[in-house]
Amino acid sequence: MDTDEIYTPLEEAKREIVRRWNDKELKKKVEKFLGGDIPKFLKNEPRAAFVRDVISPNNELFYFLDIADLIGLKPVFIEYGIGKFVAKNLNKYHLCNMYFYHGLDKKGGYKIDHTRIVDFNKMEGKNFNKIKTIWNDKFIDFHHNLLQKAIPDIDINDIVDFSKWFDKHKGKGGSYYLDYLALFLCHGVLFDNFILDNGEREFTQKKILPSLRKLTKIFGIKPLVVPITSIETDCDLWSWLYPGDVKKYLENK
Repeated sequence: MDTDEIYTPLEEAKREIVRRWNDKELKKKVEKFLGGDIPKFLKNEPRAAFVRDVISPNNELFYFLDIADLIGLKPVFIEYGIGKFVAKNLNKYHLCNMYFYHGLDKKGGYKIDHTRIVDFNKMEGKNFNKIKTIWNDKFIDFHHNLLQKAIPDIDINDIVDFSKWFDKHKGKGGSYYLDYLALFLCHGVLFDNFILDNGEREFTQKKILPSLRKLTKIFGIKPLVVPITSIETDCDLWSWLYPGDVKKYLENK
């Protein structure tokens, strides 16, 4: 698998998004392709997009904020709140069993501890917007409250529940990923990693790459996707770790 088919270097994406946003014919063509269904937050300016089931202040999010600043785009945080909790999915697992980073040990390994915030047996298979923590907080509210405490400057209004848009386009004859990735042809830059190992490679090969290739064939350009972490360490625990000082906000729990 050639990762150049998926990713665009940050500096190139920075130049390209300006050029593409100002290409009126390209925007018109993309908007026609999507049936005019461009999300409101992408209509007035290009955005740096971070997409997760639930937005939470882990290392990955802090890193995204840094590189969104470098590219000069206002960040938007896209959630899929009706996604199901499946413990074998690492992104979802680490939202429910939070690992906190406290530096490196003498051998260079991570010093971590963890706190499980949901009952896995009771919550497995449930939608995130229906899950509650072991303290009986709404799961999504818990993470958003944690986010506001850890990053007081963050605008909670920049968190968008994209469930309806996702589901609407999921039902369009299998074009879900095609439509989703088309949003990042000229309306924004997607910051994400499409995992190439640990059981996720098949998903990338069967769902993501065909959509990227089809869009490239239709438009002559590929969607702008910048990796959120090193593509050589897609499944490194670092991405899912929370800074150690975030744990203090759980102490009253």
